This record gives sequence, structure tokens and C-alpha cells, in this order.
Amino acid sequence: TWLQALGLAGKDGKILDKSQDKYRQINKYIEILDHLIKDFPNDQIITIADMGSGKGYLTFALYDHLVNNKKMRCKMTGYEMRQDIVTLCYNTAIKEGFVGLTFQQKDIDQVNAAGCDVVIALHACDIATDMAIAKGIQAGAKYIVASPCCHKQVRNSMKHQNILSPILSHGILEERQAEILTDGIRALIMEAHGYRTQVFEFISSEHTSKNLMITGVKSMPDPKAKDKVESLKAYFGIEYHYLEKLV
Repeated sequence: TWLQALGLAGKDGKILDKSQDKYRQINKYIEILDHLIKDFPNDQIITIADMGSGKGYLTFALYDHLVNNKKMRCKMTGYEMRQDIVTLCYNTAIKEGFVGLTFQQKDIDQVNAAGCDVVIALHACDIATDMAIAKGIQAGAKYIVASPCCHKQVRNSMKHQNILSPILSHGILEERQAEILTDGIRALIMEAHGYRTQVFEFISSEHTSKNLMITGVKSMPDPKAKDKVESLKAYFGIEYHYLEKLV
């Protein structure tokens, strides 16, 4: 199976001890996605772009679940920059008979997400998360799923002079505040562009302690969301949020 090919399971098919955390993460991820897309019509092909798909554990797991458990028709592409990983995942998908799953060597900004129902970016570093969210918004995707990682852009542009500044003089607290602002503003920008958002804790991973997830479901734009973003930027002395520039 793909679990063995990707190094999560041994020859006996059992999940390796070192992969237990990753396997828990896979199951939690499937649970979240299953609930998110529950209203998607079963008689339609669901098209998914997975930005920065990495070693493909979550990509394979989602495809396997949708096609084999839910009996949906699925066209899914994982985009990744490392050629060796793309080759491994591509060949594994062929061996598994996953005809609707493919992998391409592409950076997020090279991806054309037009026509995609779901745009996913898990642990895309710093502004790569914004690039993926922007692709989803521009494509008018029904669902956007992002698990952000690294929050440098907002922190580097923060020049706050407010009641919180004495607390934020501690680097770790300023860093956490910047993370909250980065992801909070991401959600507001998504709401301004017609997505109903949720921000919640995703299960922790051995790769990163950044275990937040932002989901968006296509809905109606919130006319007040942009003003809220402007107020937050002014209060914390943030010049701009990268996602704004992209959309």
C-alpha cells in the first residue's frame, strides 16, 4: 500500500512506531476534510490542488478516503518543488492505481488553480500560505484549507505604539502576537472575499509546533471585513499583509 511505499508502514502493513504521530495527524486531517466538504455533490468530480504537498502522506490519505471510502470521483494534483519527492509520489500513485492523483514539480506561484473545488496548503512557510490562499480566492474555490507555518512577514513590519507594546517588548510574546495577527487577518481577508472561515487547532505534528488550521467555505462577502483589517494594521503599525497584495 501507499503507507508502505511512503515509509509510514512496515512490510507487515503495520504503522511504524516512529510514524504514529504522523498517522494520528492523517486521521485527524481526514476527519476535518470529510466534515468540511460534506455538502459537495457526490455525483460530481471533485478537483483538488494540494500546494506544497511534500512527501504526500496527507495527499494520498485524502485521495484514498474520497475515492475508496466515499466512492467519490476525484481529480487531485500535488504540487511540490523537490523533484525526487515528486517522482516518488508520482510513481507510487501509478502503482496504487490512483488514476485521478498526480504530482507536478511546481512552485505555488506557478500553479493555475482555475476550476479547482478545493485548494489546500499544509505547513507552507510564511508567505507561501498567503500565495496558496490567494490562488484559492482567485479560482473561486468552494473550499480553502491552510495550516500556516512561520510568520515572518507581519512580525518584521510591526511598529506598534499601543497599550500592548510594554508586553510585546518580550520577543516571544511579540512573535506570538504576530502569529495571531497574521492568521486572524488571513481569515478576515478571506471573509472579505466571500468565505465563511474557521480558525482552530490542528493536531500537532513532529515537523512543526505550528498546529493551527484555517478553513474557508465559499459564501457571501463580509462588507465590514476590510475595515477590520485596516483597524488592526493601524493599531499594530503593520504596513501591509502579504495576502492583501496578492488579492
